Amino acid sequence: MSSRERAKLAFAHQEPDRVPTFELSIDNPTASHVLGRPTLCGFGGQVRGVARNQALIEGRIETYHEQRVADEIALWRALDLDVYPNAYPVPCDPLVPEQIDDNVWRFTDPITSQWRICRYSPKSDAYDEIDSSLRQGGLAELERLTEALEAAEPSLADWDFEPVDTFIRELGPERLVMGVADVEIGSTFCWAEHFLIGLIKTPELIHRYLDARLSTTLVLLEAMLERGVDGVHGGYDWASARGPMFSPRHFDEFVFHRLKRITDLCHRHDVPYVKHTDGNIDLLLDGMVEAGVDAFQAIEPRAGMDIAQLKRDYGDRLTLIGNVDCSTVLVDGPVEAVRAQTKEVIRAAAPGGGYLLSTSNSVHPGVEPTYYLAMLETARQVGRYPIRT
Repeated sequence: MSSRERAKLAFAHQEPDRVPTFELSIDNPTASHVLGRPTLCGFGGQVRGVARNQALIEGRIETYHEQRVADEIALWRALDLDVYPNAYPVPCDPLVPEQIDDNVWRFTDPITSQWRICRYSPKSDAYDEIDSSLRQGGLAELERLTEALEAAEPSLADWDFEPVDTFIRELGPERLVMGVADVEIGSTFCWAEHFLIGLIKTPELIHRYLDARLSTTLVLLEAMLERGVDGVHGGYDWASARGPMFSPRHFDEFVFHRLKRITDLCHRHDVPYVKHTDGNIDLLLDGMVEAGVDAFQAIEPRAGMDIAQLKRDYGDRLTLIGNVDCSTVLVDGPVEAVRAQTKEVIRAAAPGGGYLLSTSNSVHPGVEPTYYLAMLETARQVGRYPIRT
């Protein structure tokens, strides 16, 4: 059975030959450990921030994207993972940053003059937006941004789909390749405070902003589906360990009906939609299912997300993807603990199908490569159907 067939059966809530493997992203040092060389894989700040910004400044961003795609393809093949989830287009004319300090860059939009500042932290390999005109200017600046987004008609000519086409061509014959689309909620950015205030004080502005972002998302999504992606994942986080970033009532008002437009488009093309989010989303699960989400990835144990209970309560409606703990056992080990938790997760969630194995988030820089490889090895040893509970 091919990886693609195996994953499709899992999303159809059927039992394949063995438990499929999925990973949201794989950072260094694991990627370099597996391939035996430096790579441009994953979500780490050195790759996503430093290397990309240097390529933009030096005028070689196309070479950067080509190498990044080639490295990810080589890594997924080397690990023999069944699903590749990150095929997405890149802008044809990206903003070129100004480096204003060591590991600090400023991006300025030439049309609106709005700006944002991003910083790389070598110790944690994190790359984050730390300040912006929206953070300084609040809802007035969000109004300006929204007006600019509304005035700009989404156009496929502004995007390069070669990365998507390459992933489909190189990985698609054997593995399940996913595109990327989600409702962009501002509570994940450095100006989150203003977004959250806007939910209460200026709801119409938030609706306009979300609609403007969604219009581009849907145009890009349809193009990816027409090119032949086998599924779609959305990666915006919805929650912290204590609960949702804002109230379930506001998810109903602002998020779920927009998410349903994304899932409806996926379902018209007969492909599944996977929602990734960290944190405790117990209060959002019913809304997520009603919005048409087919699968839930991450399922963070330290946030109280119990995959065994989810299997009992939602296993007939959601494919579960997770959740060997990447904040504890995959960082601290030992190997015996990794093997034990992998077996426990498979026995809790795999019977009957509707399950793919992954970490509880991603293979971040703190994950010990040998522990991640032990997770995969264990899954292939004990994950053959029928699964013993």
